Amino acid sequence: MNTPYRDIVDQHVIDVGLLWELRSVVIDQPHYSPVALTKLEQRINRHLDALSLQPELAWDIAVEALATEESGETFTAALLAFTARENSGKNNEKITQVVKAARANGKTFKGLVSALGWLPEAIGLTWIQPRLSSHDPDDNHLAIAVCRILSHDPGEPLAHLLERGTQHPQHPLLIHCLRLTGELKRADLRADCQKAATAENPDIRFWGIWSSILLGEHDDAQALAPYVLQTHPWQQKAIQLAFRIIPDNVADAWINHLLHHPGQTRQGIKAIAANGRLHAIPRLITLMQNDTLARVAGEAFSLLTGIDLKQQQLAGPCPPPDEDPDDIDSALEDAELPWPDVEKVAARWQQQSADFDTGQRYFMGQPITAAHLHDIIATGYPRQRHAAALELALLEPSSPLINTRAIAKEQQ
Repeated sequence: MNTPYRDIVDQHVIDVGLLWELRSVVIDQPHYSPVALTKLEQRINRHLDALSLQPELAWDIAVEALATEESGETFTAALLAFTARENSGKNNEKITQVVKAARANGKTFKGLVSALGWLPEAIGLTWIQPRLSSHDPDDNHLAIAVCRILSHDPGEPLAHLLERGTQHPQHPLLIHCLRLTGELKRADLRADCQKAATAENPDIRFWGIWSSILLGEHDDAQALAPYVLQTHPWQQKAIQLAFRIIPDNVADAWINHLLHHPGQTRQGIKAIAANGRLHAIPRLITLMQNDTLARVAGEAFSLLTGIDLKQQQLAGPCPPPDEDPDDIDSALEDAELPWPDVEKVAARWQQQSADFDTGQRYFMGQPITAAHLHDIIATGYPRQRHAAALELALLEPSSPLINTRAIAKEQQ
């Protein structure tokens, strides 16, 4: 469709996808405040409002972009399909087309699920309801993924889909059902999680253990050792969970293993932060002298003490950038972190260490309480908010895990 507005609409379609991609990155960065995130979401919504003025042209452009099989393009097309103001038959055709395209790969699937979470909650839930009772595991998987992003309890169907998942262990349905069970604290499904915690498949076993722990089986945390102590796709999640609840002697042994095992020192630093005990801060300060570890060690120091290196003028100048880092993922993860000035950090800790009680765990400079964690979830930076939500879910046995990656409710 050629119209005088095509270039303008085309740019709006591009901008929605790019801004959504940006949001999917900054939601795990250390420097994006809740206010900045809300402003980013508002920018996305303004572009979507502009597209609603030329819905057919916007749809034609978005469908062409679906061929790229990228998540941002799928997100945009899905929102246009689900919000189309036209007869239900044609609208259903658009939705069917987007859902089919979204099953191309994990990125496109993520874009569709995110779009369904972006819509007013009633729309997303209405659409997924029949898919919870579908006999197609792919439909079930999509419905459960949307339940997860909305923190919605599907009720009795979750038990049935857990059972169906065990009949198709290679399908992602089972893992998503296990994760949702733990996130929602569905204690009635504890036995299903404990059964999964002994599965032969290491991914299913991990999520069985993970959800069992969230359901209150904290002693199961030591079963995470194989995931904590060696490189594994779930190592980061295992570290963030296990070190908040394992006994001190086990935590010390595991941290020593990670710090002294080749390639695992970075994970040991993150374990120190999750563990919340201040006796390890001198080790962190020593590790700050290593350029490849300085920023992650500084972040761990801040997560423990609540001391912001930038605000407290404890950051030093950035060294010249490494044009060819050995670990690109780590370099990207650290890119927005300040470089600690080791001497200033050490002096500040010497001044303030007496203000802390080494006999208890700390998070962001305070003993761990529900009120403090709720405050961090409301006002903190993304990584702080994610950690606070997990800490709160472990502290309060009946409280669901808060989805700190969800769109701000006032934006819906």
